Amino acid sequence: MERRYLELDPSSAPQYVVDRNSDLNVPFVYVPGSDKHPAQHENRRPARKRRKWLLIGGLLLLAIAIAAGTAGGILGTKHMHSSASSPTGTTTMTAPTTASKAPGPSSTPTSNTTGPVNSNLNKDWTYNGTDIMALTYNTMGGDTDGQNYVVFYQNSNLDIRQVVYNNSHWLPSQFITNEARPGSPLSAYWGGNDIRLNLFYVDKNNVLQETRGRQGSSTWVNGTLGLLGVVVPDPGDISVIFVGSCAINTSGWLLYTAGSGDQIGLLYWDASTDTWSHKDTISDVRPHAGFAAHADIGVWRYWYIQQSTSQLKEFVCPDCCSNKSSAGWRPDLIGPEIASNGGMAVAGVGPPRLLYYSDENGYVRELNNTFRYPEEAYIADVSSQPDGGNSGTPVFGNMTVSAPTGQVVATGVPGTRLDMAAGFRGKVQQLWLFYQTSAHDISVRIRNADAAGYWTIPSAVSVGLD
Repeated sequence: MERRYLELDPSSAPQYVVDRNSDLNVPFVYVPGSDKHPAQHENRRPARKRRKWLLIGGLLLLAIAIAAGTAGGILGTKHMHSSASSPTGTTTMTAPTTASKAPGPSSTPTSNTTGPVNSNLNKDWTYNGTDIMALTYNTMGGDTDGQNYVVFYQNSNLDIRQVVYNNSHWLPSQFITNEARPGSPLSAYWGGNDIRLNLFYVDKNNVLQETRGRQGSSTWVNGTLGLLGVVVPDPGDISVIFVGSCAINTSGWLLYTAGSGDQIGLLYWDASTDTWSHKDTISDVRPHAGFAAHADIGVWRYWYIQQSTSQLKEFVCPDCCSNKSSAGWRPDLIGPEIASNGGMAVAGVGPPRLLYYSDENGYVRELNNTFRYPEEAYIADVSSQPDGGNSGTPVFGNMTVSAPTGQVVATGVPGTRLDMAAGFRGKVQQLWLFYQTSAHDISVRIRNADAAGYWTIPSAVSVGLD
């Protein structure tokens, strides 16, 4: 039976309404009792004109340079330069002398480009196959209009960088580390009133590492995870859950690809001692496939693709944060069959958990997991009314392999890595989906939480070094 449900807690916080199927650069704000009007944002037309004249000037300079280069080729030695073509993904990096990083300052760049010198690299590209990690957090100035979004990714020169959206535009990207292996998985969380950021990656020796920073600061220091010496096969994935203070003194879980890629290892972090330790291993995992973890209302969850059935499988820990004697992971819902090894992400929007994954055709699909444990269900045939509000058919228990695989919400490259960040604009909760439409970009689509199926057109995230 079809049921109407909400994908947000209306009393939780405020946000902008994004006009359905609109351009991201033209946000709208809804103020009760007034008409919709464009939100204040920078005037982009003068910038376009400046870019036009800069382009013309650049072409003139290029013509002069070519003429000078031709003369130089006749009168002296001709210098050969490689063309700016797509990276091949075979760049060799020099491995560090130690496999783990002790707590202390991370490497500090001397310039914006800290990776290997390679004229085939375009500084405005992401690494071909970069992982994507996105977070949203409150602004330091108490801005009630919206929250900041931060996206972590790997640049074409193999730097791990972050780029922040500050409620009006994307700021220039910032360097974090150049110690990650090519195609390193990424995961992160934030906490505290001063916005402490914890980023996890795999280094060039395939060892799990953690680096810690703060919002608004360019300083990153090594965490304690590297001391454990956990090796992650290539390719692999990681997913971290930060759950705050718990009765059992456990404040974080981290999942990582283990074994030969066909297992998931579970680590937990004890904040009181700032130490990580091994807790569990899950078998029968699709080799090298993506997975995702989430925590809400005292229940911790993770989803992965089961090797023996090719189906989405969910594990829950309903007492992990409240009852030490009964804490433990147990299987819950079984979802649809998934053929891809692409990325997976989850976002909480009130009781529902929205799970996103990339299928074998490059389609990004949205699967709704709603209601509270142990009565949770997947929602099939999700639809939305023009005036807001979603409806669908709950599927309780375990799905069969013929069950719906979720609504297509974007088209990316097959096997794309992706992430989802849920934040507020005014009084409206929004979902920001980050994924790749080519081998070298990051794009974002946005919808209001209570408007399933109505997304903005894709918009590019600025990922260059400048």
